[in-house]
Amino acid sequence: MGLTQQELVLIKSSLGREPTGAELAFFTSHWSEHCSYKSTRRWLRRLPGRAPWVVRGRGTDAPLVEVERGLYVSFKIESHNHPSAVDPYNGAATGVGGIIRDILTVGAVPVALLVNLHFGPPDDPHARWIMDNVVRGIADYGNRVGVPVVGGETWFDEDFTYTPIVLATCVGVVERDAVPPGGVEPGDLIVVAGLGADRSGLGGSAFASKVLEGGEDPGAVQVADPLTGKKLIDAVREARRCVKYIKDLGGGGLATALAELAHWFFLGVEFHLDKLHLRDSSMAPEELLVSETQERLIFVVAPDKLPCLLSALEKYELPYSVPGRFVEGGRVRAFWRGVAVVDVPVELADGAPDIEWPRKAYEPPPLPDIPEPPLDKAIDVVLSSPNVASKERIYMRFDFDVGVRTAVKPGEGGAAVLKLYEYGQLGLVVKGDANPRYAYLNPRLGAANAFVKAYRNVAVTGGVPLAAVDSINVGSPERPHVYWQFVEAVEGLREAAEALEVPIVGGKVSLYNEYGGRPVKPTVAVVVLGKIADVSKANKAVWRLGDKIFLWGVTKAEVGGSEYLKRVHGVVAGAPPSVDYGAEREIVGVIQSWLGRISGATDVGLGGLAAALAKMAVNSGVGAEVDVCKAPSETSRLDFLLFSESNGRFLAAGEEGPGVQIGEAHGDELVLRCGGSVLYRRGVEDLKSIMRL
Repeated sequence: MGLTQQELVLIKSSLGREPTGAELAFFTSHWSEHCSYKSTRRWLRRLPGRAPWVVRGRGTDAPLVEVERGLYVSFKIESHNHPSAVDPYNGAATGVGGIIRDILTVGAVPVALLVNLHFGPPDDPHARWIMDNVVRGIADYGNRVGVPVVGGETWFDEDFTYTPIVLATCVGVVERDAVPPGGVEPGDLIVVAGLGADRSGLGGSAFASKVLEGGEDPGAVQVADPLTGKKLIDAVREARRCVKYIKDLGGGGLATALAELAHWFFLGVEFHLDKLHLRDSSMAPEELLVSETQERLIFVVAPDKLPCLLSALEKYELPYSVPGRFVEGGRVRAFWRGVAVVDVPVELADGAPDIEWPRKAYEPPPLPDIPEPPLDKAIDVVLSSPNVASKERIYMRFDFDVGVRTAVKPGEGGAAVLKLYEYGQLGLVVKGDANPRYAYLNPRLGAANAFVKAYRNVAVTGGVPLAAVDSINVGSPERPHVYWQFVEAVEGLREAAEALEVPIVGGKVSLYNEYGGRPVKPTVAVVVLGKIADVSKANKAVWRLGDKIFLWGVTKAEVGGSEYLKRVHGVVAGAPPSVDYGAEREIVGVIQSWLGRISGATDVGLGGLAAALAKMAVNSGVGAEVDVCKAPSETSRLDFLLFSESNGRFLAAGEEGPGVQIGEAHGDELVLRCGGSVLYRRGVEDLKSIMRL
């Protein structure tokens, strides 16, 4: 059943009797790692989450961040790794649907989606099958519900051939007065709305809390229904004025939803499973408790407001039932045909015991002596890497313009920009980043790098960073080196959040990501949200004919874990780039002072200076001549100058600009030189071909 012997003993002793079959199902689902965070929550509590602009932080379905007086933004990240490995289409689609419903719980209108995707090599048939179907699932769901997919990142590595990492983030907007107020009391009703319960996704959270061994039952994967998802979005806009609280009914099913609601409001719950609306009337009560049928929400409503809620649900032809209510007494009780099949105290229902696994550090391979290769060939190899190449073939599957808010579209800049057109030129800037190689080589520094990379992309695009969410994806915590990776990653996130003064307001942990006895590289994704006062001044990664090209920041001899080291030398070794938080914070002020006065800007990161320059040239359709040896640098090696992934750097273009001038935009070729020596020359059209995935 997925419960340990110690947990079974605790349940029996706390109840003073043998648990019923329904209670065993209840605890198996809600005490799973996916729902209870029993191996991770003690560490996650160390993450800073407070700031004057954080209205609601971690601990509920979705946070709230105030971006203007009375205007809140909610954003949340979710993983759907195990489902996407078994059924890539539905696994990815239901990940998108689930994260949208999280945002609906605060009454927000979803305005954007971001996806962080990690696959095996694109030339591997199995990895390609997963990738194609994951992308199709995201596109079909997002396009049909009318929420644009505006950004994220895509990464390719052998570790993810059979075990992809599929992360979805949703951003929503809500005015203060439209947020359901809470204040739940005894007698308030529990209304379940959406699809009728069935066996799809049965025990999905328990399935996601163990290692995949091959041959898993696809029935554990939820099935998406974007049409009903769209109806729920529309219904929430009207229902939020009637209700006290909204909760997603997804991971963990009713077991998790009832336990969390009772715990959050310090009340008891009575729920009649036989009054729940169904699509499969043959289901047993224990199956109803753990079913993860998608496209369902729970609404908590006072009895006198029930007609108001039902009117909204009926308007959008959403099936519903009223099977439960809140009571005094502090117990979670579920009934089947008048008989209590679950009767447990709230503190036990939502009280999975902490687990702390042994930890063991490891030393990554040191950076070897590497020869300096022919630079023109090395540049082509790095630019053609799937990780550096344009992801146009992926993002063109998504409708990123639906809603007409997308001011900086996928591929145009370092981060997505969304116009809040109801509030003039005010906009949101959002970006998600991760680098599994960095996190493998040094989990703490790798996590910090993911944070500062997302932070810098938001800043360089023109946003002022406000808040972050994170997703930590590792193998089995029962492996001492994996549990060490997780703890170190949390510490790296904590360090970055505190130093940058950007609170972490939500997140997700996914464990047991392994295949064939091998855990994946730890994947620490960070999504940073910022705001921009005038979206028309946001920076795209472009220059104009005649612009001067400027580099801000110092290039160091930092090629550990770099794309250059992996693609050119076939080595994953060394230390990730160091982080100077003061330098990163300075970039925010520098860019803000130049907004509207430069043609464009982009950060320098993966693939180094060579990749950033090539991206600007391709996006602009204009060539440039650049003297890379004019770049402020702490290294004299030309390959390090070109490919170092040092932090704290960005390119800007214009008549004037911040930093040191290193070149000028003109012609139809990108020419890189050092003094009088030409290192690389390629036509812009050739670069487009080289950088095509």
